[in-house]
Amino acid sequence: MVIKQFTQDGIDLVAKMAAGVWGKEQGAHGAEVASLFCQHLTRYSLYSADLALQAEDEDGLQAIAFAWLPGDTNDAASWLRSQLPNMTGEEQQTLLTNERYLTRTDAQLQSRMLPNSAKLSFFISQKPGYGTPVLNALIERLRERGIEWLYLWTDCTCNWEYYPKHGFEQIGEGTVPEFSTDDEEYVYKMFRKKIK
Repeated sequence: MVIKQFTQDGIDLVAKMAAGVWGKEQGAHGAEVASLFCQHLTRYSLYSADLALQAEDEDGLQAIAFAWLPGDTNDAASWLRSQLPNMTGEEQQTLLTNERYLTRTDAQLQSRMLPNSAKLSFFISQKPGYGTPVLNALIERLRERGIEWLYLWTDCTCNWEYYPKHGFEQIGEGTVPEFSTDDEEYVYKMFRKKIK
């Protein structure tokens, strides 16, 4: 395993990896929507090249961890606006709903963040044993910058049980009406970890 800096040319690989996990929820809208959803999610989560790491081996990219600091920016909104004219009405609605969800939950999490904090904006592994090392490398990079706390939000489509097992404490949760159904609530959770 090698851990190194993530670069923008890996976005398609990360989106494909994410589609295997999170794209299932959007699959009901078609493969194209699932692909666009994961492209948008990856771009939304990628802020700083310095705080974007990947783990790879001879089989290629296996895990990534991205973080942002308050004030960092990304290109997700401009990318999405450039894609909207090529989408159907249903595709547009799905992606814009997701954008509102991401923006709202980010704002809720930021309102809970203490000074000198970062947010884990994207973390996924497709091979056992690769996620924790890349996350630990990112945490070390944040420590070197003097960051004391790492925050994140996750939802019921993710392996949220991972975080309490790795020193994160839950600080909140809620439901997402636009993704909930009569049969099942779509739940998100907020976590934080003291890293310094």
